[in-house]
Amino acid sequence: MKKLFKALAVLASFSILTRLLGFIFRIFLSRLIGPEGLGVYQISFSVFMVLETFISSGLPLVVSKQTSIFNTNNSKKNEFGTVTSALLIGIFTSILICLIVFLFKNVFSLLFTDERCLLILSILLPTLVFSSVYSVIRGNLWGHKKYFLVSATEFTEQIIRTFLTILFLGVLSFTLEKVFLASIAYVISCIVSSIIVLIIYLKLGGKFSNPKPFFKPVIKTALPITIVRVVSSLLMPIISVIIPIKLVSLGYTNEQALSLLGIALGMTFPLLYVPSTLISALSMTIIPDLSSAVYTQKFDEIKKRIHFSIKFAIFVAFIFIPLYFSLGTPIGQFFYNNAQSGYYLSSSCFLIIPICVSGITTSCLNALNLEVKGFINYLIGAILLLFSILFLTNYLGVLSLVYGMIMCLGGASFLNLLMLNKKLKDNFFNFKYLIFALICAIPSALMSRWTFNIFSNFLPLFFSLALSCIIGTIVYLVFGLIFNLYNFSFFDFKKIFHKKNTTLQKKEK
Repeated sequence: MKKLFKALAVLASFSILTRLLGFIFRIFLSRLIGPEGLGVYQISFSVFMVLETFISSGLPLVVSKQTSIFNTNNSKKNEFGTVTSALLIGIFTSILICLIVFLFKNVFSLLFTDERCLLILSILLPTLVFSSVYSVIRGNLWGHKKYFLVSATEFTEQIIRTFLTILFLGVLSFTLEKVFLASIAYVISCIVSSIIVLIIYLKLGGKFSNPKPFFKPVIKTALPITIVRVVSSLLMPIISVIIPIKLVSLGYTNEQALSLLGIALGMTFPLLYVPSTLISALSMTIIPDLSSAVYTQKFDEIKKRIHFSIKFAIFVAFIFIPLYFSLGTPIGQFFYNNAQSGYYLSSSCFLIIPICVSGITTSCLNALNLEVKGFINYLIGAILLLFSILFLTNYLGVLSLVYGMIMCLGGASFLNLLMLNKKLKDNFFNFKYLIFALICAIPSALMSRWTFNIFSNFLPLFFSLALSCIIGTIVYLVFGLIFNLYNFSFFDFKKIFHKKNTTLQKKEK
């Protein structure tokens, strides 16, 4: 468990830096191209992400799991064969997708209410080929637990993307529309990152070998995972089409509808998914570990790590919830100069809980080879989301997306936990821990708001927000110590403190 914690610390540090840089990029982009331009970019990018899911979801996870197992029994030949077969499958699939989109452009144009969206999608398409290489090699490094290299590569890609976007929008914005330049910057950054990971793979002794015996097992294992990810990523493009139509039917103009969608998806949701940075880091570390534990039949270790993961997800979620609930409007004003995004943030902060719990439980199911069960659970949640969009938008507007996501991910989390209970004959529901975390969050929210009201009278917005968030977080951590929220199996402060006192008493005697 100590190794898991060290790996988590490395991944979390890089993930926070990458997300921070991503936020800077998002703020810069939203202020330059405006809510409407951000809405157009978000719609195009959501469709592109569906296409990318075909080659960057199932394959890297399979390569990671198989690499972990082959590393356990020291079978390099099988490892290289798996990597080679996954690379060929990914490259072939990405080229096929590009051809389909170019041949059926008229069909894809029906998905968009703005003609710029199709051009942006066309610009992004070549990225698929390079993403297929990047995702497979990344899966191999992940399986070898080279977390530093994986994280450093992602951070480098974000740096390149941000730098190129700033450069293009600052120098070339008179030649092309800004949303097109942002798309070109994304393509170049993906090409560079794929070249970097390929060089790393070869430098570490990676090779390419006969892929023929591995095509069938790789496809068989990757297919259900890919279907799960494709269906989940399809939701955003569907939502991006349905919500503007529903809003226009309520009397909004097309520009207003795109602007509201851009605020919700392009400004508010990135902030809601900030805590998932730490959860994603945990998922990256826990999947290879769980895969090895499943292979060696160490079920006690599996249960211990799943309990730790769920507690950690809840703990992280409640660090952010009181801050977003009490300071949503000034946060939206500071990051995006948009108070509406802050209102959405306060109204939707409890969505963070199912985001974190569903993310970690889905990863656990994948590691236990229960991908199909996880897909069914998510599909049930997706039906609830679509129900919310279709029937609640008339009453809630864009917020129907928020409440739909709570029903979707909350339902999926509940079903995932039921499945884990059944599979491992244990109880992974921890309502007591959840209630204690909520109790600790209440004084944190009150203190954050109270201190902000004081500081904002004489300090600039940045310092008022920063100090209020720091104080609110400290309050949460102090109450967390009182209610023993830090008991993550191996990271129990009370036990550590008790041991230190016992040791001191022995020395005194």
